[in-house]
Amino acid sequence: MNQLEDLVLANNRLSGSLPKSLCSNNTSLKQLVLSGTQLSGEIPAEVSKCQSLQALDLSNNTLSGRIPDSLFKLAELTVLYLNNNTLKGTLSHSISNLRNLQELALYHNDLKGKLPNEIGFLSKLEVLYLYENRFSGEIPTEIGNCASLKSVDMFGNHFSGEIPSSIGRLDDLTLLHLRENEFAGNIPATLGNCHKLTILDLADNQLSGSIPSSFGFLKSLEQLHLYNNSLQGSLPSSLINLKNLTRINFSSNKLNGSISPLCGSSSYLSFDVTDNEFEGDVPLQLGKSPSLDRLRLGKNQFTGRIAWTFGKIHELSLLDISSNSLTGNIPLELGLCKKLTHIDLNDNFLSGVIPPWLGKLALLGELKLSSNQFTGSLPKEIFNLTKLLVLSLDGNSLNGSIPQEIRNLESLNVLNLGKNQISGQLPSGIGKLSKLYELRLSRNILTGKIPVEIGQLQDLQSALDLSYNNFTGDIPSTISTLHKLESLDLSHNHLVGVVPGQIGDMKSLVYLNLSYNNLEGKLKKQFSKWQADAFVGNAGLCGSPLGHCAGLNKKQQGLSAKTVIIISAISSLAAIAVMVLVIVVFFKQNLALFKKGRGGSSAFSSNSSSSEAPLFSHGGAKSDIKWEDIMEATHYLDDEFMIGSGGSGKVYKADLVNGETIAVKKILWKDDLMSNKSFNREVKTLGTIRHRHLVKLMGYCSSKAQGLNMLIYEYMENGSVWDWLHAKKKEVLDWETRLKIAVGLAQGVEYLHFDCVPPIVHRDIKSSNVLLDSNMEAHLGDFGLAKILTENCDTNTESNSLFAGSYGYIAPEYAYSLKATEKSDVYNMGIVLMEIVTGKKPTEGVFGEETDMVRWVDTVLGSAAREKLIDSELKPLLPCEEEAAYQVLEIAIQCTKTYPQERPSSRQACDRLLRVFNSRGASYREMQTDSQK
Repeated sequence: MNQLEDLVLANNRLSGSLPKSLCSNNTSLKQLVLSGTQLSGEIPAEVSKCQSLQALDLSNNTLSGRIPDSLFKLAELTVLYLNNNTLKGTLSHSISNLRNLQELALYHNDLKGKLPNEIGFLSKLEVLYLYENRFSGEIPTEIGNCASLKSVDMFGNHFSGEIPSSIGRLDDLTLLHLRENEFAGNIPATLGNCHKLTILDLADNQLSGSIPSSFGFLKSLEQLHLYNNSLQGSLPSSLINLKNLTRINFSSNKLNGSISPLCGSSSYLSFDVTDNEFEGDVPLQLGKSPSLDRLRLGKNQFTGRIAWTFGKIHELSLLDISSNSLTGNIPLELGLCKKLTHIDLNDNFLSGVIPPWLGKLALLGELKLSSNQFTGSLPKEIFNLTKLLVLSLDGNSLNGSIPQEIRNLESLNVLNLGKNQISGQLPSGIGKLSKLYELRLSRNILTGKIPVEIGQLQDLQSALDLSYNNFTGDIPSTISTLHKLESLDLSHNHLVGVVPGQIGDMKSLVYLNLSYNNLEGKLKKQFSKWQADAFVGNAGLCGSPLGHCAGLNKKQQGLSAKTVIIISAISSLAAIAVMVLVIVVFFKQNLALFKKGRGGSSAFSSNSSSSEAPLFSHGGAKSDIKWEDIMEATHYLDDEFMIGSGGSGKVYKADLVNGETIAVKKILWKDDLMSNKSFNREVKTLGTIRHRHLVKLMGYCSSKAQGLNMLIYEYMENGSVWDWLHAKKKEVLDWETRLKIAVGLAQGVEYLHFDCVPPIVHRDIKSSNVLLDSNMEAHLGDFGLAKILTENCDTNTESNSLFAGSYGYIAPEYAYSLKATEKSDVYNMGIVLMEIVTGKKPTEGVFGEETDMVRWVDTVLGSAAREKLIDSELKPLLPCEEEAAYQVLEIAIQCTKTYPQERPSSRQACDRLLRVFNSRGASYREMQTDSQK
C-alpha cells in the first residue's frame, strides 16, 4: 500500500479508533477521507507520517482529545476537516506550518482558548469555519494577512474585544458570520472594503457606535444582520446603494432617524427594525418589494399614516407596526395582501372604523388592533375568519354589541375586547369558542346575565376577566368546571346571590376577584385561603376571610336540612345507576374484545374508564374530542381506517359524530408518555405552533388501560406527496402545483428553523410527511416528534428507524453520528425536491448500483440528457416551466451537498425557490409577447 494516493472510506461503519500504523508505510497518501465512519478515540500523533497528505477529512465522528501538534507538520495539507467531533483543548501555534491550507473546518467541537496569531501565515486559506466551539479572546489582527479568505464563520463562541479592522483587507470575502459572541466597540469602517460580501452577520454581540457609512460600498450584500447590539445614531445615507439586499435585521438597538436609506432594494424577503428609535413617516418605497414576506417595524417612533403601498406586497404574511405613533385609517389597499396571517397594529393612534374587508383575509391568524382610537361597531365580516387565533381590539372606543356570529371563530385562542364601550348581552355563542385560552371583556357596558355556556370553554386558562361591566344575576356554577383557569375577575358588576362553593375548589386558580358586586350569604370554607380584598364591596357577604356571619336566614346561610336529605337521596340513586352502567359497559366491551380476538384482528377495550378525555387540546377542534369518540369512529383502531404508518406510529382517519374529521396517530411506544411531564410539556409547546405550511397538532390523549398514546392532528384531505407521486392516483400533479408544494415545504422548514424559539429540527422530512390540504397546499407533519420521543422514551426495535431518519433521505453526517441539525433537515428537503421534479422514489433501482438519486441528478443535470430528469407524466412542459424544473433541481443539489457547511440554510433555499416561483409570471408574459410578434 506504499503507493496508495487516495483512501476514501466516508460513511462506512468502521468504528474503533484511527490506527496508528495507518501512515507507517504510506508515504504517497495524498487524500484520507474517513468522515462519518463512527471513529472514536484520539487522533494519533503518527498521522504526521503521511507527509504527502493534501486532504484530511475526519469529520462527523466522535473523535476526542486534543488535536495533536504533529498534525501541523503536514505541510502539504490544503484541506483539513475535523468538524462535528468532540475535540477539546486549544488550537496550536504550529498551525503556521500549514502554509498551503485552503479550507479549515473545526466547527461543532469543544475547542477553547485564543485563536493563535499564527493564523495570519495561512495566506492561501479560503474557508475558516470555527463556529459553535468555546474560543475566546480577541481575533488576532493577523487574520487580515489571510488574503485569500472567502468565508469566515465564528458564530457561537466567546470571542471578545473589537472586531479587527484588518478584516477589511480581505478583498475576496463573501461571508462574515460573527453572531453570538462578545464583541464590543465600534464596527470597523474598513469592512466597507470587502466589496464581495453577500452575507454580513454581526448580531447578538455588544457592539456600539453607529453603522459605518462605508457599508454603502457593499453593493453585493444580500443579508445584513446587526440585531441585539447597542448600535445608535442614524442610518448612513449611503445604504441606499445596497440594491441587492433580501434580508435585513436591525432589531433591538438604539438606532434613530429615518429608515429611508434602507429602501434602495426591491428584493426584500424580510425586513426587521423592531425595537429602535426610528422616526418619521414609514417610507412608501418599502412597498416596492413584491416578495417581502415579513415586515416588522414595531416599537419605534414612526408617525404619519400606514403606507398605502404595502398593498402592493402580495407575498406579505406578517405585518407588525405596533408601538409607534401612527395616525389615520387602515389603508384600503392592505386588503390586497391576501396571504396575510399576522397583523399587529397595537399601540398607535389609528382611527376610523375597523374595515370590514379584513374579513376577506382568509388566512389571518392574528389581528391585533389594541390601544388605538378605533370607533364604530365590530364588523360582522371579522367573524368569518375561521383561522383566527388571536383577536385583540382592547383599548379603543368601539361600541355596539357582540354578535352571535362570534361562534364562528372556532379556532380562537385569545379574545380581548376590554376597555371599549361595547354594550348589550354576552351572547351564548361564546360557549362555542372551545379553544379559548384567554377571554378579556373588562371595562365595557355589557349587561344581562353571564351565560351558563361559558362553562363550555374548557381550554380557558390564562384569564376570564368580565370586570367593570353591568352584569346581573347569579354567578353561573358552570364556571367551576373550567379546570385549567388561573385568573377569574368578575369584580365591579351587579352580580347577586351566593358564591358557588365549587369555585373555591378550583385548584388551578391563582387569582380571584369577586369584589364590588351585590353578592350575599356565607362563604364556604374553601374561600378562606383568599385575601379579603377578593370579596370586599359585597354588603351581604360574610364568613372567612370576611367577618363573622350573624343574623342570616337559612336561605342566606345555605341549604335547609330537608334540601340536604333530598340531594343525598338523589346522589345515592345516581351513584347506583352509574355503577350499573359501568358493569354493563364492562361486559359488553369485553365481549366485543373476545369476538375481535377470535377473528384475528386488533381491538382495544376501554374497560378501565368510560370517559377518557384528551389530556391536552389546543386549537382547531370543533369540540372536545374524547377517547370513546375516536374508538367509535375507527372501530377501535381497525386497520380499515388506517391511512398511513411510519417509524413513530400508525395514522388513522376518524370521522367523528360531530361532523369533524381528524387524523389520529397511535404512537408505537409502550411507555405511558402522557404521565411524563417532559413529554407533556414538549407536546403542549408543539401544539401552540401555527403556520400555514405546518400540520396543526390539535391535542393528545392516552389510556393506561390500553397502553395507548395518541396524537390528534388536523386531517389533510389530499394525502401526502408520496401518495401522489408514487402510489396509484387518479390525477397527475401538474407543474404549477408541484412548484407550489416545493415552496410551501421550504417555508414550513424555514419557520421551524428561524421563527421558533428555540429552533426546531424536524429530523425526518420526507415526501410522506408532506401532506396536502383541499387546496393542494403543502403542510409539513410530524415536526418535533422524533426529538421528544427520543428524549422521553425507551425505544423498542420497532421504532428505532425513526431516530436515524428514513432510508433514502438520510444526510451523510446523520446516518452514523445521529447528530441532527438544521442542515440535515435541508438535506432531507433536497431529496423531496428531487422527488417532486423527477417523480422517482429516492430508493429506486433505476439510478444504478454504484449511485443514488443525488449523484444521478447531479450527473445528468449537467449533461445533454438532462430532460430525462423531469417526470414523464409532466411532459410536455412549456419552455419556461422546464427551465424552472431545472432550477429547482439545482437548488436540490445545493441542499444535498455531502458536507453540511456547503449546504444553504433553509431560509436561503426558501429564498431561491421563491425566486423561481415568483419569476414564472414574467416568463409567461415573455412567451405571450414573443407569440404576438
